[in-house]
Amino acid sequence: MRLYFDVSTLNPQKVTGVGVYMLQLLRHFKAHPDVELWPVLKLSRLKNKSAIESTLGLSCRPLLPWTLFPGAESVFHGPDFKLNTWGPFPRIVTVHDMVVFEEKYNRPDFYLKGIREMTRVLTAPGLDAVIVNSEFTKKEVLRFFPHLSERIYVTHLGCNRAQETVTHSLDLPEKYVLYLGTLEKRKNVSGVLKAFEILKSQGAPEKLVLAGGWGFGAEEIQAQMAASAYKSDIIHLSYVPDGKLAELYSRARAFFFPSWYEGFGIPVLEAMALGCPVVTSQGGALQEVCGDAALFADPADPENMAQVLKQVLSQPELREKMQKQGRERAAQFTWEQCAEKTLQVYRQVLGR
Repeated sequence: MRLYFDVSTLNPQKVTGVGVYMLQLLRHFKAHPDVELWPVLKLSRLKNKSAIESTLGLSCRPLLPWTLFPGAESVFHGPDFKLNTWGPFPRIVTVHDMVVFEEKYNRPDFYLKGIREMTRVLTAPGLDAVIVNSEFTKKEVLRFFPHLSERIYVTHLGCNRAQETVTHSLDLPEKYVLYLGTLEKRKNVSGVLKAFEILKSQGAPEKLVLAGGWGFGAEEIQAQMAASAYKSDIIHLSYVPDGKLAELYSRARAFFFPSWYEGFGIPVLEAMALGCPVVTSQGGALQEVCGDAALFADPADPENMAQVLKQVLSQPELREKMQKQGRERAAQFTWEQCAEKTLQVYRQVLGR
């Protein structure tokens, strides 16, 4: 099959969750004997063409009607919420979450714009399939767009962190709890800080490392950090390059991720793969991904979060058990499986 794969939003200089998904699928499709891979770019993103081509090791074509030749075996895939083309061939989009419908986690302008764009995409007459990364996100999509019930497919994401070599190049404290992700309201960073303060008040020796750039609600989080009685024990790292993430995870005593809303949760999977015990939120996609390999806390209750986190930090036997279970759980999620299930979606759509 010929696959038109939209790489318009790929940022080679700062690869985050959706970018990891795109690069991993491309790596597998590039080597697949049944796929003729044609990466495509919106005209407004052509300034990034050289950097993207260098990262992919592939040529990219501008996304214009005459660059996409329809045929019995042609498919278009927008892997980042977007359908940037039209034509007489199957079109597929990946929806990673439905957070744009949660007003409290978005800027007002982004909230309204996001709903309009998502509605446009998911009601497009030429949309043949929707790929989501979890059963939770499938339920979320169908809550707003029930007409897609026969066209929605779940493909869990993968993880390859366990194969990486861990270096010791970062200046990190000897004992620390790690949070990794955008520092924003929906990730419950405020709750992370409150639970950490409770832990410190009980004599915990660990410091808190917050790794990630600032997002919606940053001012509130920054003010909370500045006012904390334990601010000297809170370390903020901005964007950490992909090659150093294995070290960041593996040296942490626990990974603390009590997010309010996730479509999948790659960070918890990566932490488990590297033997870092995970404390995360009850319910939703995070519990779906972690299974019985993590401990779960109420993200609305800092006392409960602190209590659960303290269990991990103070019980060596529990830590060792969680490290073993986490590695086993993470090994069940591979990019090879994700890519093959995605190809199955393409084949099903082509076979209609």
